[in-house]
Amino acid sequence: MASDWSRSLPMLRVLILSEDASLAERMLLALRSAGLACAGDRVSTESDFRAALARVPDVILSTLDLTEFDGLTALSIVSFERPTTPFILLAEDTQEPRLQQALQRGAAGLVSPTDAGALSRAVRGVLQPAATALRRVSDQAEPAASPKAGSETAGYLLERQTTLQRTLQGEDDVSLTSILSRTPPTPAALVVIQNAAVRERYLKVLHNARIDTEVASDATDACVQLAARIHALLFTDQLDMIAAVRQLSSGAATHVVYVGRDDPAVISEALRAGANDTMPDSARGEHFWSHLSTARRFVSFASSLRSAVTDNRILSTIDELTRCGNRRYFEQQFPREVVRAMRLRRPLALLMCDIDHFKTINDQHGHTVGDEVLHEIGDRLTHGLRLGEDWVARIGGEEFAIVLPETGRFRGLAVAERLRQGLTARPFETSSGSLTVTASFGVCGLQRTAPDMNDLRERMIAAADAALYESKRNGRNRVTAAEVLERPL
Repeated sequence: MASDWSRSLPMLRVLILSEDASLAERMLLALRSAGLACAGDRVSTESDFRAALARVPDVILSTLDLTEFDGLTALSIVSFERPTTPFILLAEDTQEPRLQQALQRGAAGLVSPTDAGALSRAVRGVLQPAATALRRVSDQAEPAASPKAGSETAGYLLERQTTLQRTLQGEDDVSLTSILSRTPPTPAALVVIQNAAVRERYLKVLHNARIDTEVASDATDACVQLAARIHALLFTDQLDMIAAVRQLSSGAATHVVYVGRDDPAVISEALRAGANDTMPDSARGEHFWSHLSTARRFVSFASSLRSAVTDNRILSTIDELTRCGNRRYFEQQFPREVVRAMRLRRPLALLMCDIDHFKTINDQHGHTVGDEVLHEIGDRLTHGLRLGEDWVARIGGEEFAIVLPETGRFRGLAVAERLRQGLTARPFETSSGSLTVTASFGVCGLQRTAPDMNDLRERMIAAADAALYESKRNGRNRVTAAEVLERPL
């Protein structure tokens, strides 16, 4: 029976993104049978999806994969254009990694399209006023790439950096500098103390000192936690634990405190093993409290360092004017995208974009207006791309690079054409009035890469550049595909 709340709802407008018309009909029937008065609108292409969004649906139900479109891209579009509209993913395989990505990026729920009861409960849940308010909080969640990103516009770039770091783990030489530049110490302590009474004593003291604390059950568990992320402090009563930590790449950035008897011989042995400091297992006395103060200062320093490094990462990779990546970001990350694609034998596309007649805009309207155009270009290029996967970098005065991982030649061409149309769809509103701005594109996309594709980074950039200038020569405001790159014999 329908609840009083559902009876009070007006006719619900349900937007379904699916290529299966019969499945869409069955889902609408299930919702109506559950007491929800609703009208459905099914689409399967990006252009139809954008048009349907303009009709302001109450809820969106989306499958993950379609022939020329995907649910993650749809979610990105909704997050930008209709952030208050609940977006529910439809999937039978709840272990699909992309589903968890979508939930982190603001999807309101995940449900099987064939489970009528779960479907109706999910729709009711996201339409309840309280649930909607909670969803707004999840929309504001920070990207997984950075626990506290200093700029929302940097989030997708930092997230992509983290994805590449996981994929290419072991490719780069590890040093203290590189560790801190990627992941500064967590302002927390890890406790690996075998003696139960001493462990409880230290946990209580650290809690009272307002130091966030995690506990490892044994040396193996501790190494797993330290390998996953760097901790500012480690308290342990095991000498072999100290040696094991110092063998980890992350161990170079951890302040290790040995907890044991206040005995000069024991202290000397712990310091030789690699401890930075020692503290008595009694957790009392002047020696203990002076060293605890040092530990607290170290945690405070780690917290400040984490914020400073995060801000530095953002400032060093973001073009301030357009809020896209800058040339430095492109030169650092594009080679890594190529390595990742070759290692996994995956598709990869590179788009080069150049604003047409940009010098004329500057000459006729001034550089302030030119900056306004560049700012808007950055927004329009970024809009609709897959968050955390695709990314944009400004690599010259009016030239941009768009990198599309997991995207082959034909999909790359389609994305480039969509971006070109997005620039011409409406005038650019500037302080000098409305301006019509166009851009030319060159596309180099590979359906599949392989580890033996030598000099692929340079070849892709050269091919995309050549295609871009072909667009310029042929009249501008167009997309040109590069010649298919030959694989080496």
